[in-house]
Amino acid sequence: MKYAQVSSEEFQLFRQRMLLMLAVVLLGITLLTARLWYLQLARGDYYGEVAQGNRIRVVPQEAPRGIIYDRTGKILAFNRPAFNIQVIPEDTPDLEASIRNLARVTGFSFEQMLAAAQASRSGYRFKPITLLSDVGRKTADLVETYQEDLPGISVAVEAKRLYPAAYLSSHVVGYVGEIDEDLLERLPLSKLRSGRIVGHAGVERVQNVQLIGTDGGRQVEVDHVGRELRVLSEPVDPVPGNDIYLTIDLRLQRFITNKMTGKTGAVIVMKPRTGEILAMASFPDYDPNLFVGGIQGKDWEELTQGASKPLFNKAIHGQYPPGSTFKMMMAMAGLDQGIIDENTTYFCPGYYRIKRKVWYCNNRGGHGNVNVVEAIQKSCNVFFYQLGMELGLDNIQDYAGRFGFGARTGVELDGEKAGLVPSREWKERVLGERWYDGETIPVAIGQGFLSVTPIQLLNYVNTIANRGLWVQPTLLRRIVAPDGDLVTSEADLPRNTHLLSLPANLFDVVQEGMVRVVNDQGTGRSARSRKVLIAGKTGSAQVVGRSISRSEEDDVDEKLLPHSLFAAFAPADNPQISVMVIVEHGVSGGRIAAPIAKSIIEYYFQEVEPLPPQYTADRQAGATFREQLRQAFASMPEESEAVRPQ
Repeated sequence: MKYAQVSSEEFQLFRQRMLLMLAVVLLGITLLTARLWYLQLARGDYYGEVAQGNRIRVVPQEAPRGIIYDRTGKILAFNRPAFNIQVIPEDTPDLEASIRNLARVTGFSFEQMLAAAQASRSGYRFKPITLLSDVGRKTADLVETYQEDLPGISVAVEAKRLYPAAYLSSHVVGYVGEIDEDLLERLPLSKLRSGRIVGHAGVERVQNVQLIGTDGGRQVEVDHVGRELRVLSEPVDPVPGNDIYLTIDLRLQRFITNKMTGKTGAVIVMKPRTGEILAMASFPDYDPNLFVGGIQGKDWEELTQGASKPLFNKAIHGQYPPGSTFKMMMAMAGLDQGIIDENTTYFCPGYYRIKRKVWYCNNRGGHGNVNVVEAIQKSCNVFFYQLGMELGLDNIQDYAGRFGFGARTGVELDGEKAGLVPSREWKERVLGERWYDGETIPVAIGQGFLSVTPIQLLNYVNTIANRGLWVQPTLLRRIVAPDGDLVTSEADLPRNTHLLSLPANLFDVVQEGMVRVVNDQGTGRSARSRKVLIAGKTGSAQVVGRSISRSEEDDVDEKLLPHSLFAAFAPADNPQISVMVIVEHGVSGGRIAAPIAKSIIEYYFQEVEPLPPQYTADRQAGATFREQLRQAFASMPEESEAVRPQ
């Protein structure tokens, strides 16, 4: 065999390649050695701590959400234990056999539980898989009892929200659900676990930060795949959220709900001098417990589709024409501007005509000559048609704004509407048309483009009861920490008040008219009480562009009938409570809403805050109303002045 002779040039090339390869190998070894020196010597302490961090985990422990109470301490929202059945695949030799035994013990479907286990499987067999959620204590006890036959299956307990009052307080308290991404980003790290469930409506939403607790946790050692090996230190207990005490009274809420059975609308009850909301109800209502744990599709459709809209809080979201309840403001504007005085009369023939356009009175036969008190008492449209034309739209807009119309009240609920007080600029901007004088006429009696919310309307009546003091409505009474310490007292809560710059005698005139509405053959006489002196005003808010006479009611679609309104306060000479009732498509405030308001007021003074023994109904002698009111106001307790701004 012959060998090919290698030339010197080829040998030289081979040698160069060998040296290059050797250099590459030596460079790699050098770099590897340098890296090992850097990691183990130069940065050894740092990476040792990092490795320890990978071995040690902080397992967060969820804190219970704060409890919501009514003003008397009755629970409106709290946390109940929910029992979940889970399986750890690593701890069971035969997953299907364990689930089959579980089905025999509990009676639940084997196929559904097996499907849940298969759908939730991940690469970590030590992680628990939830088979059944919120099964109840009896099922949980069965699983514990037959634990030997259910290897790998255990009971886990979590807190779930419960609303014992359910429908009675749904629009005030609200409901909870899973957190959304936007809110999650704003939560501090210490609340991430406890904040998985957050408020989505009502007080639950607005006071969410107060109600969410602070996470606890424990430090554990884990292996390379994250399996817990042992607990390393004493656990840190979670801190529950703060408790919220509301101003509402559950007794009133229940009474109102019973009175409004079969009706739609809204009812609000307040303390005029403090702005405390004693009751707020919107109908139809809903059960907030449906949202706990995720609402079913069928339930969601029933709540969101259709005209009834149970999730819609009509007390703060509903916008209605105020109707004749607006006439007290019109009267004070006319008196303050000097257009009328107490003795000024307008003649009411039953209609008001401008050129060929005719607007009718609520009494087609006419009221004859009426002064301002009689116009409020009888709710004479023609009186206020004429007054409105003399006042003009600009003055009406000005005085409406003073009483808070067209602006949110600031009550602690989300989504409150501002309503609308029309102006020339508004119509030009929105509709692209100028304002016509004839459009002022319906506004003068609370119709036309004018719209208000029920809470605005009641706050306006409160201002009349307070003789010019506007007080911001509130639902919050106090906030209490888990240890019982007061976080925020009633005195610390921000409360806006201001005094209207109107002469006191204007309120005497209007209040006398409101007392006569109820007690002297006025439009609200069905609210007259033998137990307490009530001052009030009826209203009918038109749905269509014209009034509907009583003879037409049976022939008109119910959805086109006017809404029934009644606003009142009592006792008239020392106001302690105010009530706003709106019954949708109830037609007449005097026939429908007024009796409901009367029953609420009587219930309050009988069951909630009984009147002092010295109070009698003998003060209802019609001819001496004004003198009695003036004497009562002159001797009014000083506490009514305590909330007036200095």
